[in-house]
Amino acid sequence: MKKLFKSLAVLTFAVAIFACQSKTVAEKPVDPAEKRTYKAVGVVRAIDPAAGKITLDHEDIAGYMPAMQMNEAVSDAKMLEAVRVGDRVEFEIERTGAQLVVTKLDKIGETLLVGGGEIYKTNCALCHGGRGEGDVKGISLLKGHALKHSENEYIEQVTNGEGRKMPPFKDKLAPEQIAAVVKFVREELQKDIPADQKTEHMH
Repeated sequence: MKKLFKSLAVLTFAVAIFACQSKTVAEKPVDPAEKRTYKAVGVVRAIDPAAGKITLDHEDIAGYMPAMQMNEAVSDAKMLEAVRVGDRVEFEIERTGAQLVVTKLDKIGETLLVGGGEIYKTNCALCHGGRGEGDVKGISLLKGHALKHSENEYIEQVTNGEGRKMPPFKDKLAPEQIAAVVKFVREELQKDIPADQKTEHMH
């Protein structure tokens, strides 16, 4: 009988220890997705206020990734109002699991004079084609009505847009960048078009 009581006591003690250990494991809080913040420097290549996103061509991000171009959401869309395409910026990016978001964005230099060709590729090619040939979203810049405008009219249209036909770029590009992209269109994309086809018309 004594042996039976002793065995029961040992068994009870073992069960109590196991239950205690199980309770400890069960009560241990599950760690939320780890958040990490990284600081970096880069150049603004594109701004999309509607989507709340920014494209940054950044230098190496220490401890995270090598230099490359990224297109990510910002934590506050108002941050985009303080920068333009071509600006050199210092920024912070927060990583939660696989999700990235730009949480801080500070301009640290004057607007860089990015070449007109690069500006066109980033902001205009999607609608007007890589060589100005036009696309579903935008007219050709190599024929028809597009050839009848003066350089100043081009600048005005790019700056302020045209209703639903074309969005304004005054909040995305600096005046000198708009002038540079218009010059690229006129002197590069349209350079082989006969002069008599470029006759300006009166509005």
